[in-house]
Amino acid sequence: MKSAPPIAFDYRPSRRVAAVALVLVVIALSCAFANDLPIAPRIGLALAVLAVAAWGLVRFLRPPFARVAWGASGWSLTDRYGRVHAADLIGQRRLGGLVALDFRCAGQRSFSPLLAGDNLDSDTRRRLVLTLARAGIAPPA
Repeated sequence: MKSAPPIAFDYRPSRRVAAVALVLVVIALSCAFANDLPIAPRIGLALAVLAVAAWGLVRFLRPPFARVAWGASGWSLTDRYGRVHAADLIGQRRLGGLVALDFRCAGQRSFSPLLAGDNLDSDTRRRLVLTLARAGIAPPA
């Protein structure tokens, strides 16, 4: 079987996904105040929503790895400091127009990049999907 060409791309979080998350935070905050609870629990609920949202968005917007590559030696992830880590692709799924990959590095560190139309060009995305299908890791239909 002819080997597939290597795939490599710089990963940056999707701005569209972050914008949708912010809209959901605003909706959750409005729900915290649109009920019959006394004001103290409403404020507590709103603060909890803000804390969880801030924690999640910071983790999403500051991923531990900046580059994903696949080649003859398998998958590798490059962190923000330029160190390359061997990784195993343990799963992937398609969520509409999004592709989510699940990687595990040695030491049980995991990384799940979410690829959308604004953070991965269409040619690289097509080659990635074809490589995953060729390797028998085709996404569920």
